[in-house]
Amino acid sequence: MSHRRTNNSTQAEIVTSQIFASGTFKNVWAGHYTEGDRKGQPCVSKEFKTGSVYEKHYFDEELEIIRRTQEIVDNFHTASIISGRDIIVNTPAIWTYENSAGTKAGHKSLVEPMIENFEKFNSNTGWTGQDTVWNDAMQALSHFSYHDSGRRFLLCDLQGGLYSDGYILSDPVIMSQAHDCGPADLGNDGIKSFFERHRCGQFCDRNWVKPALTGRAPIPMRQGTTMECPPTRYDRNPLSRLREY
Repeated sequence: MSHRRTNNSTQAEIVTSQIFASGTFKNVWAGHYTEGDRKGQPCVSKEFKTGSVYEKHYFDEELEIIRRTQEIVDNFHTASIISGRDIIVNTPAIWTYENSAGTKAGHKSLVEPMIENFEKFNSNTGWTGQDTVWNDAMQALSHFSYHDSGRRFLLCDLQGGLYSDGYILSDPVIMSQAHDCGPADLGNDGIKSFFERHRCGQFCDRNWVKPALTGRAPIPMRQGTTMECPPTRYDRNPLSRLREY
C-alpha cells in the first residue's frame, strides 16, 4: 500500500487575492485542480515568505525533506507500531505560474491536495497537542524516526489532517545531526530540546534510543515552528493559474 498522497493533476486555478493560511515560513493560497484525476478537488499552493520564487533549489530542499519523511513513515508502517490506522504523507510538487498570472508569472510554488480537519500534533521544540491516543501515535512516530535513523534524524513538527482511518501529514520538519535539513532544522540543540520535553506513550518502545538528557532544554518551547532566521515577506496577487513543469 502506498503511504503517499500526490496531486495526480497537471493544472490548477489558485485564488491569490487573499492568503488562505500562513505558517512560520510559508504562505498558503487555496484553489482547485482544473486538469487531471483530481479535477474539481481543492488544492493549496505554498510559497516561501523569503527566498527566491524562481530558483528551483529552494524547493528541491523541501522535497528532500518530504522524501526522507516518506522513508521514515514507510519504515514505521513496516514495524507495525500501530494497527488499523494509516499515516499518509501529502507529497507536493513544484509547479510554475503561467504567463497569464500577472506579477506571479514564472513564480514557483509547492502544490498539493488540500487537507481537511487540520491540526498540529507537535512542534520542533517539543510542544505537543492534546493528550489523546492518536496524538500519542504521532509522538511515537517522532521518537521512532530518531531510533530508526541511528540518531541521525528526528521527524517532528507533525501536522495535518485527522481522519477516521488515519492521518495525512503535511509540511513536516526533519532535524539532523548534520544540521542540513532546512531553516527549521535546529540541529543537535533542537533534537535535545525535543527529547527533554518528550514523554513516551503507549506506542513508544522502551528500547528506542534517546540522546543524553540533562533536564534542561537549550531552546525555548513554542507551538509554532522555530526557525533560525524567521522570514517576514509575502505577496498578494489576483486569481492566477499555474501548471506543473
